[in-house]
Amino acid sequence: MDDQLGLSLESAGRVAVGSRAGSLSGVLAAHWEWIVGVLALAVAVVAFWVTLDAHFLAHPGWSAVQRADFILGPIGVGLYWRHRRPGSRLGWMLIALGLCGVVYIGSAINAPLPFSIGVFWEVPIVLLTEATILAFPSGRLDGLAERGILAFAVLALLPGYIAIWLTAPEFAPSFSISGCRGVCPPNGAAIFSPLPWTPQLVDELRAGVVVVALSTAGLLVWRLVSGTPPRRRALMIGAPIALLYLLMQATFQGLQLFTPAEASAGAEPIKGLIDWTFAGARSALWYGFLFALIAAELYAARVLGRLNRDSLGRPTLRELEGMVRGPLGDPGLRLGFWRSETSDWVDADGGVLAPPHPDQRATEIDREGHAVITIIHDAQLSEDPELLQAAGAVALLTLENTELDAAWKEALHELRGSRARITRAGDRERRKLERDLHDGAQQRLLAALLRLSMADELADGSSELHVRLERAGTEVQRAIDELRELAHGIYPTVLASSGLGGAIRSLARRSPGNVTVTALHARKYPAEIETALYYCCLEAVQNATKHAGEGTPITIRLGETRGQLHLEVHDNGPGFDPGAASEGVGLENMRDRVGAVGGHVQITSHPGSGTTVTATTSV
Repeated sequence: MDDQLGLSLESAGRVAVGSRAGSLSGVLAAHWEWIVGVLALAVAVVAFWVTLDAHFLAHPGWSAVQRADFILGPIGVGLYWRHRRPGSRLGWMLIALGLCGVVYIGSAINAPLPFSIGVFWEVPIVLLTEATILAFPSGRLDGLAERGILAFAVLALLPGYIAIWLTAPEFAPSFSISGCRGVCPPNGAAIFSPLPWTPQLVDELRAGVVVVALSTAGLLVWRLVSGTPPRRRALMIGAPIALLYLLMQATFQGLQLFTPAEASAGAEPIKGLIDWTFAGARSALWYGFLFALIAAELYAARVLGRLNRDSLGRPTLRELEGMVRGPLGDPGLRLGFWRSETSDWVDADGGVLAPPHPDQRATEIDREGHAVITIIHDAQLSEDPELLQAAGAVALLTLENTELDAAWKEALHELRGSRARITRAGDRERRKLERDLHDGAQQRLLAALLRLSMADELADGSSELHVRLERAGTEVQRAIDELRELAHGIYPTVLASSGLGGAIRSLARRSPGNVTVTALHARKYPAEIETALYYCCLEAVQNATKHAGEGTPITIRLGETRGQLHLEVHDNGPGFDPGAASEGVGLENMRDRVGAVGGHVQITSHPGSGTTVTATTSV
């Protein structure tokens, strides 16, 4: 029992420890950027105070600022770059450059081995700086020239620098403001005898630095001159600062290489200017990368705002493609849209999308985890992903608006068709009911009236029976009249026989009010249009008679203008405030009937100035 309890406790302990370890690793993974940033700040503070206390250096104060910046600047910019462009390797390169600055703290320690290790680390800093410049802004060394320059820099500098580091009794710093006041600490890494040709090797290394710097500068100039607008825009801020750094580096090393010792005193003012300019350009390098990224984001935001404003005009997909090309500076840009029915990409015109050219790339835009848009663009636009994201967002928004607009139009078309079908079905039922009343009940009543008349003739002069038969005949005649009036109201025969004009004249004659037809366009129209406008007119006349009184003058006008049929019913009644009154069933019926044939009804009225009902539809 005790053994089982012990095993249970041990297992629980292992689970608890594993859970804590997993929780800690999860926290580190989720917040590693903040952790690295805080550690970089702490190490930068340490570097500042260590260097500030290094009185053997020529410029301990400025060197302290420089060493702190060598750590905090690249790591901070690299973290921001990683956050904004997670797919770019440039952020990792800048972080690695800042970590090299941590080892460089040793060059401020007055002890042989830490000092020599710190000074030696200048070479990895220089090489990684060159790699970062060559990889800007994509973070990749794609071209043969970039790889060749970096390979030459490694082979030309690293072996010779290692040889001097392991043999020279003194190993002085080579950065512009990092020299010593007098004698630097001895080289604690020298484990071999000094080389007799060390001075010549030092000159060769300086010459190699000059060649690498000028080659990199020439490559940057070539990129700016020959690049497409997207590449020039991506290089516009970072590249000039990098050029300044490279030219200052070449000038600094060349001055030490080619200036004779006897001329050094006379060149001291110029040398001092170059030293401090070189130091400033080195620190400005990563901030140039930072400003380049911020400028790209600001430009992308402006482009996004402009495209959003332009997209309010409801452009077609082809017009959208033209809208995107200008701000992105890529005349060959094309948009592709995923067609789920055939599982392929189509262009803005609906044809099969052609594959990208060798100098183009395809960037897909996802919606809910599925690619719906692809942007085929200049390969150099990949160096400016914010623009692609802005263009993709607007393209996706426009596509969704187009889909919604198409669905809305389809639904509206279906709704109109449904309303028209319902109206036609109602009219068919009205006509059927009118025929049934005319051919059925009305005929039976006429037959009954005839039989009553014949029975009256056979009454043999019986006055009481005659009176009763005559009274019954009168009631049947009234029923026939009411039935005829009811059938006429359900669907007037004159509408089918004489059209809308004849039906309106008949309506005016039968109306108990003071109705006048002042203008009447009498040609025939489709049956559903005539029916809709007739019942709209009937409802308007009935409303005017009811609310304004039977003696109120009512005017009916019917006319056609430029393919539009207009019906107007105006009364001189007291009017009302349409905003304060609620629409009744009659007004709703008018709107529904006219709307079913693609028209609309407008009610215009003011207290004291009468009411006008206007129905308009296309013919």
